[in-house]
Amino acid sequence: MTTSHPAGPAWDALREFAAGIPEQTRVGISLRHLDTGATLSLNGDGNFPSASTIKILIMAALANAFDDGRLCPGDTAPVREELKVPGSGVLNWLATGLELSLRDHAWLMIAISDNTASNVLIDAVGLEQIRATGEAIGIGETALGRMFMGSAPPGPPKNRATADGLVAILTAIENDTAASPEQCAWMRQLMDDQQHVDRLPRHLPEGIAYRGKTGSISGIVHDCGVLTGPGGRVAIAVLTEGFENPYDAERLIGRIGTAAAELVS
Repeated sequence: MTTSHPAGPAWDALREFAAGIPEQTRVGISLRHLDTGATLSLNGDGNFPSASTIKILIMAALANAFDDGRLCPGDTAPVREELKVPGSGVLNWLATGLELSLRDHAWLMIAISDNTASNVLIDAVGLEQIRATGEAIGIGETALGRMFMGSAPPGPPKNRATADGLVAILTAIENDTAASPEQCAWMRQLMDDQQHVDRLPRHLPEGIAYRGKTGSISGIVHDCGVLTGPGGRVAIAVLTEGFENPYDAERLIGRIGTAAAELVS
């Protein structure tokens, strides 16, 4: 992302939050005001384990597969045993072989962050097609390297994200360039239905709407999304690593979200 240096109280407040982050932690922040084009990137190219934020890339690749006819929204896919994985969601607890439409799997993946639904969709779309979607959008080092697992294998995690890369995906979805306008509208609706709202939107003022996708694994607390208000829309991603108490990270992300809301108030 090309970084500008916007001026104003809200932009200054965001810089102050970044300057006050504890030394033992690492945070990446990226914002793009989608109506003015102003951007702010504070360690926005920092590479983090993606946790579930990478699911917005899977969603975009699925939307492209719908557009080109490789897959249809009403196609059904079973929950096979080898795709089940612990963690967030419900499918891991339901009957093996249960069949849902690809659109239903996508809702579970985004709205409640179901890991098993995510694996079903990765299997349906294909890792190479997901990577190709990321390359077409231009997301840098943000990448899906493997399916979701109950625990990470030895070595560095293979699903990675930068705040700049996530904002690039969000921007493409908002601007109807990640897929067709119809599919981009569908993706925005999925993120509107987000059930995990204790980070960026935790203290949003009245009149500011949020849609987005969180991500969490041990030591990792993320959120990315779009804030919409009378002053337009801002795409934002905040990635954190190293907070001893995850609730401290959530509170920090919430304060950043409140400061970013001033940009569209």
